[in-house]
Amino acid sequence: MTLLIQALPLLVLVGLLASGRAGPVAACALAILLSLPAAMLELPQGAAGLPGFALASAAQGLWLALIPVGVMAGGLLFHAAIARPEREATAAPRDRVAVLFDSAFLLGPFTEAVTGFGVGSVFAIGALRRVGIEGATAAAIAMLAQIIVPWGGLGPGTAVGAALAGIPAQTMALRNAVQLAAALPFLLLLFWRFAASAGVSISARQRFGQAAWLAGLAGLLIGWHFLVPWEVCGLLATGPLLAARMLLAAPPRSADAWRRAVAGAFAYVLLAAVLLGSRLWPHPPSLQPFADLPALPLNHAMVALWVVALGLLAARRDGAMVAAQALRRMPRTALVLLLFVLLARTLGNAGIPQALAVALAGVAGGLAPYAGPLLAAGGGFVTGTNTGGNSAMMPLQSALGRAAGLAPAVLPAVQNGTLTLLMAPQLTAVVAQLAGGGTRLAQVWRLSWPVAVIGILIGMAAVAIG
Repeated sequence: MTLLIQALPLLVLVGLLASGRAGPVAACALAILLSLPAAMLELPQGAAGLPGFALASAAQGLWLALIPVGVMAGGLLFHAAIARPEREATAAPRDRVAVLFDSAFLLGPFTEAVTGFGVGSVFAIGALRRVGIEGATAAAIAMLAQIIVPWGGLGPGTAVGAALAGIPAQTMALRNAVQLAAALPFLLLLFWRFAASAGVSISARQRFGQAAWLAGLAGLLIGWHFLVPWEVCGLLATGPLLAARMLLAAPPRSADAWRRAVAGAFAYVLLAAVLLGSRLWPHPPSLQPFADLPALPLNHAMVALWVVALGLLAARRDGAMVAAQALRRMPRTALVLLLFVLLARTLGNAGIPQALAVALAGVAGGLAPYAGPLLAAGGGFVTGTNTGGNSAMMPLQSALGRAAGLAPAVLPAVQNGTLTLLMAPQLTAVVAQLAGGGTRLAQVWRLSWPVAVIGILIGMAAVAIG
């Protein structure tokens, strides 16, 4: 009975969202209410401790939501600052096949690597809508932009996970690179299915070329881990390939064309330089109202993103108007994100993910190590962030791996690289909002459910190989 009460908030949330009977705001609010009885079971004071628990969870959730909401808003501002409708109207139209591929596997992941918190999907959605791809299909393609999550925003979640597991972050990130390389061929097959549902035909020659580009991405991502710190491997793997794709698509043939190409890349190079340069500040001032929650240092990616975005907007005569138009898209998106973060924090404080994980591991018996990928999938889906999923599940994954005699990094890497993060309700809700066309979460999930299966099977293979 206790386990049912603990699972009920998630069952109701997923059921309502998958059925389409409620939007993300109503479904998440109801799940938060249902999580309170489950929390009461774990409180020493019982019902008397519930008000204090609820207030503390709400305060912590608001703080945790500040960063993803701030990064999302900064991403929208940056995107608006570099958009030039008059240039786009006169620019030569790009091949839709190339736009779809780049949005999913290069532009989105590159942006995610330098910013994190789903901003890669914002850029992917913008590129897709400019070539007429909207709705659930656009949302599903944009979700693939999150494949670089372990390195997103220069990898705070990976750093937290490695610290909790007591293993070198470089070792864990390298394993994640290998796991992603194994998943990419299957994700490419899924991408082709998405493209077909959008009415975009991809020829055999184009498919071969896309497979070659992804092989290059996988090789770079793995290879960089032997040469440079893991934090910048996602940036260094996606950035050069994206630049090469852009140059090959429209090679500059004159000095003026080269100047335009450099001007077009300036904003991205500036953002990457500021983000990387901020890492050279060893001990910046920080805000940390809760000792056991992440701080917000002045060299955080959110701060760099806002500084660059506001600087670019200030250089435009219409900067204030452009900023206001961009931020008008934020209120509902911010509310959805805030509610899901509040839910994740309430569930975490009540010990619900951990309790469900222990129950699942207990049912698995001698096959307990193979419960690791399922625990990772559940943690990623519930929390919606690499940091949150690792915080909730990494201690259990480490203990499970040690008990099974696995190498120390096996299950932690499975946890850190789970692909269900791409399908988390909060991310899906935000992407669906931006995709337009009245897109609902259920529509996106009906298209993208194989992502979860691919992630779980890759995790199972990682456990089997050891």
